[in-house]
Amino acid sequence: MVKNKKILITYASAIGSTEKLAQVIAEGIRKVDGVSIEVKRARDVKTDDVVSANGYVFGSHSASEYIEGEIKTLFEGLSPVKEKMSGKPVLLFTTGQGMQVLALASIEKLVDVFNPQLIKPSLAVKGMPGEADKANAIAMGEKLADAVKKTQEPTYIVA
Repeated sequence: MVKNKKILITYASAIGSTEKLAQVIAEGIRKVDGVSIEVKRARDVKTDDVVSANGYVFGSHSASEYIEGEIKTLFEGLSPVKEKMSGKPVLLFTTGQGMQVLALASIEKLVDVFNPQLIKPSLAVKGMPGEADKANAIAMGEKLADAVKKTQEPTYIVA
């Protein structure tokens, strides 16, 4: 029996638009069979949640031109397990009121040290997601889920 692959969606949201976009991306992922989803706020994510996932969605609202501290703190705490995240598909997104593109650049820089398979394009949405944003987010969720299904798990050799 083939086990479902798991995608962890984690986000930091101030007024609800980032959380809403995370839920819309999850809709797209659910369209792909063989993939399960876990959605958590960044402050609630444990290292085991990350290690056991086969792919990720990371999202933040923009705090000026940077990302929310909650998501930055998560990445700092994941440094010891970065080799277990390496090569796994990752979709990134930000929301904001004008600085979301700059915040997206900062989250991309942070995630880069984990050597991800970035699923592009990343999403930067102004305010609450509109219909076009939702359609794009659903399509990107499907694209991520397809990439996760195709990704082979690394085998670790213990000496």
